Order: sequence, then structure tokens, then C-alpha cells
Amino acid sequence: MPRNLPFFILFMLATQAWGNDNLVALSASQRAALRIATAPLVADAGAVSVGLPARVTVPPTQERLVMAPLAGIVSEVRVAAGDLVKAGQTLAVLRGEGLIGAQRDIAQAAVQYRLAEESARRDEALFKEGIIPESRLQNARAGLAQARAVFNERRAWLRLIGLGGNAIVAAERGERMTDSIGLASPIAGVVLEQQAMVGARVDTAGMLFKVARLDPLWLEIQAPAEMAARIKPGQKVGVPGTQAVGSILSVGRGVSEAQTVPVRARVSNRDGLLRLNQSVSARIEGVAGDKQWRVPVSAVVRQDGQNWVFVERAGGFEPKPVKVLAKTAQSVAIDAAFVGDEKIAIEGVATLKAAWQGE
Repeated sequence: MPRNLPFFILFMLATQAWGNDNLVALSASQRAALRIATAPLVADAGAVSVGLPARVTVPPTQERLVMAPLAGIVSEVRVAAGDLVKAGQTLAVLRGEGLIGAQRDIAQAAVQYRLAEESARRDEALFKEGIIPESRLQNARAGLAQARAVFNERRAWLRLIGLGGNAIVAAERGERMTDSIGLASPIAGVVLEQQAMVGARVDTAGMLFKVARLDPLWLEIQAPAEMAARIKPGQKVGVPGTQAVGSILSVGRGVSEAQTVPVRARVSNRDGLLRLNQSVSARIEGVAGDKQWRVPVSAVVRQDGQNWVFVERAGGFEPKPVKVLAKTAQSVAIDAAFVGDEKIAIEGVATLKAAWQGE
């Protein structure tokens, strides 16, 4: 407020303001003396909020664990945490006696399967000639089915632990056996964790690597409870300073002790600037058509726990309550039932507030 403002102007303003609860009456000369300036409202379908705290996480569907298929010793490690890997790329080599035993088992199962096939074919022929009873044929068929099941089980196990097709065929024939197996990455991505160490003994199902695809990623956003009601699935999300853009996936139903609501978003990470567990600021875009407006910071005052702006009316200014959605150094995003063609005070606002409150 200017120091040389005549006392009687303030007195007149206070008297006029208290004469009408909804209007701070103001003549043209008083307005000029108080240096009050106005600006039109600007519709804002932009940010619901800028600078919401968020943490970068990986969607569970994009993570894979590489575990030891059998007990053994790590004989070679070919990657480290942070390395980019391709699907099928060997991450480490594991040596184990169990692998020799599994190959020996399939060789024996293959022999039993072939013998059962020969026996079943022979009994089929003998039964057709009436030489053997049907019960013997049924026993031969049952033996064949059992031998086939055991053989398929042994083959499936070798595939499960990662033995290659050629190595499995060689093992079935008893031609060649290996005591080492390569552990391959199931997906293309980044090695997040490496627990495999050369010379280390590992147990069956011991975790050796964690691999993840880092595009897209999730943002776990903490939004103020009063703002959460305005956030809907599908709204656009961005991370300032990166090319990461995406949309809201879900809005939590619970409120934390800090009075925040968890909001999850999925964003792209094509430039690779987002990293797992990184703390970032998220920008949530509004929905066009909502009653959102952007005004200068100087236009908003606070009184009795409520934010207000002064709307220009015939003969003065009307104080109007607004809801602050987001704030930057220069502007404030607000929510209020404006028509859209109003003008609001942006300079001299403190004086208007003083007159409104009769100060």
C-alpha cells in the first residue's frame, strides 16, 4: 500500500466495503490512487500440479529373476549390474554334478522308451496272430505309456534348466555329456542386480541376477489428499527435464499419515533419463473443460484458511473464494466457478484485502 495514500481514501473504502459484504466499492479515482490493475482470466487445461514428488519403479511384468536351476559352482560371470543385455544372452556359466546326473537319467529313459516301443510293436503283431492274449498286449501298451512319460519328463527337465536342444539330443543318445550350463537372460533389458560371483557355490533356485526392461516405467506419485479427487485414470503425466510422458493408471483409495494419496502412472523412458528408485517431480495434466484457471501469484490472497481473488464488478471488486490446485513462482492454477470473461485484480490486491476486512 503506498505510504502517501490519503487516510480518508482508506476510511471510505473500509466504510463502503462493510456496507456490502460481497463488494469492495471503489470509484475510478480511488482505483487510480490505489494503483489497482486487473487482468483477464486465463483458462487452464494444463497442470493439475507441478512438482509432485514421485519415485520411479519398474512394472512387475517387466522384471525377471535368473535363478540357479540346480546346485553347483559359478564358473564364469559375463555381465555386471547396469549392463544392457539381449534376450537369450548368456549371463553366467554354472557347473554342477546334478547336470551330469540329469543327462544320465535321460539316456537311460531313452533306452527304456525304445525297448518299450519294440516290445509293444512285437506284442501287437503276436496278438493279431492270436499267439498272445489281450491282457499281455495291454501290459505292453501300459509299459510303453509309462516309459514315454518318464522320457518326456527327463527331457522337459533338461529344457527347464537351460540345456540346448543339440545337447539334449546328444544326451539322449549317450554320446556326449556336459557339466556346465549357460544361464541366459529371459528378456532384453538391464541387469539390475548381480549376485553371481565366480567360484561361489549356489543352491537350487538361488537368485543370481535380476533383469528388467526399463521402458516404460511407473511413477509412484504422492498427491495431496485435497488434490487426489481431481486426478483421474488417463490424465497425462510428464517429468520436467526429460522426454518421459504417459498417463495415470490408478489413484489410491487410502490416505497416508502425511495426508497424501498414492497415484500410479506409466511413462515412457525412451531417452533413458529415468532410473529405478529415482526421486523425480511429476506434472499431472488437467482435463480440458474443467473449471481451471491460471492467474498471477499476486492475484491470490489468503483469509480465514481460504484462498481468494478479487473479481472486477461494476462499482468495485467482489472477493471470490478459489481452490489452489498448483503453484509456480509466477502463477497459480485455481479452481472456481467463473464464467470466463471476468477480470481479476493483480496489483493492489493487499489494499483491496485490507478494505474488505475493514483494516
